[in-house]
Amino acid sequence: MIGGMSLYFIANNFHFSLEMIGALVFFVMAWLSVDAYLISKHHSTAMRIAGLAILGLWQLIHVFGMGGDIVNFSGFLIYLVGLSLILASFITRPTLAAVSVVILLPSFTGTVPYLEMIAALLLGAIAFSAYRQSESEFNRTLQPLYLGFAFLGIAALFQAVPGSQSSDNILWYVAHVFLLIGLATLIYWVWQYLKLRVRESLVLIFISTTLFMATIVTLAFSTILISRVEQETRGSLLTDAKVFDFAVRGLSAEAEAKAKLAAADEKLSAALYQDNLAAEESILSGYLREERLGFILLTDINGTVSMRAHSPGERGDSIASERAVTESLLGNAFTTIEFSPAEKFSIRAGAPVYRSGKVIGAVIAGFPLDNTMVDKIKKITGLDATLYRGDTSIAATALAEDGRSRLTGSMLSDEGVKESVLSKGGSATARVVIKDSAFLASYVPIINGDGKIVGMFSAAKPQSEILDIADATNRLTLATVMIIMLILIVPIYFIIKRLNDEQVSA
Repeated sequence: MIGGMSLYFIANNFHFSLEMIGALVFFVMAWLSVDAYLISKHHSTAMRIAGLAILGLWQLIHVFGMGGDIVNFSGFLIYLVGLSLILASFITRPTLAAVSVVILLPSFTGTVPYLEMIAALLLGAIAFSAYRQSESEFNRTLQPLYLGFAFLGIAALFQAVPGSQSSDNILWYVAHVFLLIGLATLIYWVWQYLKLRVRESLVLIFISTTLFMATIVTLAFSTILISRVEQETRGSLLTDAKVFDFAVRGLSAEAEAKAKLAAADEKLSAALYQDNLAAEESILSGYLREERLGFILLTDINGTVSMRAHSPGERGDSIASERAVTESLLGNAFTTIEFSPAEKFSIRAGAPVYRSGKVIGAVIAGFPLDNTMVDKIKKITGLDATLYRGDTSIAATALAEDGRSRLTGSMLSDEGVKESVLSKGGSATARVVIKDSAFLASYVPIINGDGKIVGMFSAAKPQSEILDIADATNRLTLATVMIIMLILIVPIYFIIKRLNDEQVSA
């Protein structure tokens, strides 16, 4: 069974292979156009050579991943210039024979949909020009040429749809199927011409076979490598996710110790007994500041808030139903994780306040589980973190589309993760999509003082970082193969040329 990560990797390798084939086709066509130019010396053929050379060069840059956002955008503009040169070569052409027609294969997936639309229009125009040439010259051998362009134009149209640049979208696969069909059609047309030229055919067979074998070996090796990397990443992600569990345990123990310390303060007990709000605020504020707590508050025997040091204006509300308060008023120190209207989802430690041997109230101290918490976890692990209350995210390091607010409020849709973590209390690792980007995320449960699961925490790593390892391996291997191939191609070319000349002279 193909999992999410495996499917994502296969799609990446499929795209990588198409790019390699595209790079080969571009340069082969540029080479054949040089032969046509030596015969005709016409500027339309020169434009074709320039267009294909530009596209082939950009294809290599794209294949070997040498572009960032700026380079990709600039490269796409160059790609459009190359397409325009090819179209101009058809428009300004003299009467052409089939041998001088050149093909074009765009396999660069642009990041900007409207640029893809421009590319689709140019491809359509080139296909129409090739069709008109076929009709005007009564040359049916050009049929695969304009059909190939038509398929590439359809592929570009699908790529122009927003979201289709990601392999999570079905349109990405549809576009690549049309790219593959267009490529196969164009290769068929090229072969009809190349099979009449023995020398070039043998050299190209050598190049193509070498690249094909190198690609197969490279992708097979990277598949094994990425499988190992993914397994190790899953393990490390789970370890990093458990950093949160360790942090919570530590904060819970800290909150309980400091709640007990404040509850044992006789001055605080006296202030509560005398209903001295100023004294309560002064004492609690000191604990809040010196003990570096997230919050601290004091309740009376009925569970009504007498003072919140972190928010003095908010008092008088009843929190008697909260577990930490209930236990504290019964004389038991208790620490849990629960939701409170004022402090929200938080670690809450309660301790009873005594006066003359009787419980007269409770101190509740703790730490909120919020964006500050996940930011600290990210600082430790370097991973994007998300905190869930139940299955709804309440804190996250990832930013929303506006670039300012946090990506919270969404419900986890993966039923397998919810079953494993929220229902069974185990851990889980799954592939998730955050702002249209794929991540590998591990989840661990958040358990309260009663042993109940009240939420979960996840640590996520972009899958692109994992795939970068495979891409780097692919680039290194293929670069080495290409260097070896370039070294061997010169003597092979002259050997084939000599054999061909000897055959002709004989």
